[in-house]
Amino acid sequence: MHSNTVNVSTGPVQISKQVQQAFAATPISHRSIEFKKLYNNTARFLCAQLKVQKTYFITGSGTAANEAMIWQIKLSGGNGLILSNGEFGQRLIEQATRASLKFIDHKLLWGAAFDLQLIEIEIRKHNINWVLFCHCETSTGVLNDFDSISQVCARNNCLCFVDCMSTIGTYPLDLSGIAMATASSGKGLASIPGLAIIFSNIETISSNQIPVYFDLGIYDKKEGIPFTLSSNLLYALHISTRKKLQNKQLSLIDQYSEDCFQLLNENNLLPFNKAGSKVFTVAQPNMAITNFIADLRREKIVVSSESAYLKERNWFQIAFFGYYEDVELDTVLNTLQRTISKFN
Repeated sequence: MHSNTVNVSTGPVQISKQVQQAFAATPISHRSIEFKKLYNNTARFLCAQLKVQKTYFITGSGTAANEAMIWQIKLSGGNGLILSNGEFGQRLIEQATRASLKFIDHKLLWGAAFDLQLIEIEIRKHNINWVLFCHCETSTGVLNDFDSISQVCARNNCLCFVDCMSTIGTYPLDLSGIAMATASSGKGLASIPGLAIIFSNIETISSNQIPVYFDLGIYDKKEGIPFTLSSNLLYALHISTRKKLQNKQLSLIDQYSEDCFQLLNENNLLPFNKAGSKVFTVAQPNMAITNFIADLRREKIVVSSESAYLKERNWFQIAFFGYYEDVELDTVLNTLQRTISKFN
């Protein structure tokens, strides 16, 4: 990617020069003292920032993180409720089905908001022991009510499990009240893709009933490092978290995502999003979306348009997941304004 390109896609995201340099460092053994120190420092930092007891790293995508979480749900047992209002909620249902979890699903149309009273009714009616959902449904950009859903779970003695792929690193989060949450190095934490991250406040369970690679109990027994882990990926994440999880960067993203929302909303391009979103699904039946995207690319603005669910619906997405400077986001908004004016 050219240095003057600004990446506002959902991933891989824009990273800092320091993260690039960390990724290019000479690899070290995952069995070395130096690596263990890097691992522990990175895990402790994330635990403190997100108010969570344990952080696990696994080589893989966000789907791998969800897989590890789902196997822990399976071992904890009981009846579950999985919420879905988009592509990634549906993926959680599919993963849970493959793992033979005992659950019911609560499916809404893409982009619809959950009714908390109905969720509580479902929990009580079906004696639900755990709830699983996406904090931000990335396929639409809709932000589900993390605090309220977790409070409903607490009131009903349910464990709360959350996919936070698109919110960790883009919002200040307090995970102290949930059982587990998941993230990915290549989303809001603004690093290189390849590390699946699981945050936990519960004791993990080890069992030969589940794949060894996703058995977090084994990770506990081996001080978090039972298998090969890339020092380059971990070092890049170590650097990125310290740059991304700072008030200045979070405030910058807040400011420009609000400006982007206002611009897109005023031009009737947002079927789902509300103020406060950090990922925007752009859709307009009468707009030549392909030409719109091509114009943005000529201006060196990278957006998301190639996922199957976007192609099928003639949508594209703008996301503020990466690491940015003011001048870069000024360029995005100015280019977006010019392009909208051209196609309106």
